[in-house]
Amino acid sequence: MSAALNIRPAQAADAPAITAVHCSNVTHWQIWDSGIARPARYADLTAYQRWLHGGAWFDPDTCAQHLERLFKGGGYALVAEVQGRVLAEAEFFVAEEPPPYGRNLNLSILYVHRNYHGQGLGSALLRAARALAEREGCETFLVANAEAPEFYRRQRLRLAERWRRDLVPVRTTTARYTAEPLADADYELVRGWALPIGRYQNAHHDWERTRPGAVPDFEEWRGLKGERYTLTTGRQRAIVAFEEGQPGLANTFLFTPPDGKGYTPMLFAAVRDLAARCGFKQLHCLVRSDLKLPGAIKTDYVHQLFKLQLKK
Repeated sequence: MSAALNIRPAQAADAPAITAVHCSNVTHWQIWDSGIARPARYADLTAYQRWLHGGAWFDPDTCAQHLERLFKGGGYALVAEVQGRVLAEAEFFVAEEPPPYGRNLNLSILYVHRNYHGQGLGSALLRAARALAEREGCETFLVANAEAPEFYRRQRLRLAERWRRDLVPVRTTTARYTAEPLADADYELVRGWALPIGRYQNAHHDWERTRPGAVPDFEEWRGLKGERYTLTTGRQRAIVAFEEGQPGLANTFLFTPPDGKGYTPMLFAAVRDLAARCGFKQLHCLVRSDLKLPGAIKTDYVHQLFKLQLKK
């Protein structure tokens, strides 16, 4: 790529160009009718139907809203532009977590316009991200969901962990615990905490994901629930968030303080009981591959976490 390449912080005004980057990688647009997909034109899709192709980035309005929340929540976004045209985008969050992650910068999104693959735009964004991680004093640079592992290997990142998503039926138990609804709060409340269940990206990113208003108020989602509670069982504290993706099925996020025991069977029994009392039927629990959850049914959803150690 020529010297005309410019890497700069993204702005909300870049939303239409960022949407064009993401949309360029979709070869067939679809609309789902009673669970059946049929071909469609992008112009005929609602914002919700565009979201179903991969998230907020596929519509300029929802993309702008996403960027504004990202910046407000302490996240970063960079764009790569050539002769003033945005051709690639990347997003990151810095989190404070216990080992083996420590203070880390996690790359959550990296997309290059379909017509400009292989021209060094992704590598340039990754170098800029690593430089940002070093300026932020990060110990590790992470890609928690590496969809292009060979690309990250070429950039000196190495596979460090695998995470799998389990399906867990809820169950009332005799677990003794207290649960209090949690009002909205920024990441400072859990800075330094671990995320043993639900670590899709890093703890900062996933905390922002579960905050009220994190997703658009689509009519199709208005019956779905988002619940957050502080949990105490014995001397163990935690915060649990339930994000209902479809009726009765909730993505589960468990934040635990660094001075505690992290995940324990007793704590998870309280989570399952609380979920049942909230009206959920099943939980999606993303966990590291060596963690065994009681009653879990494995699914085929797996994350590969790639890592670059920046300093000890």
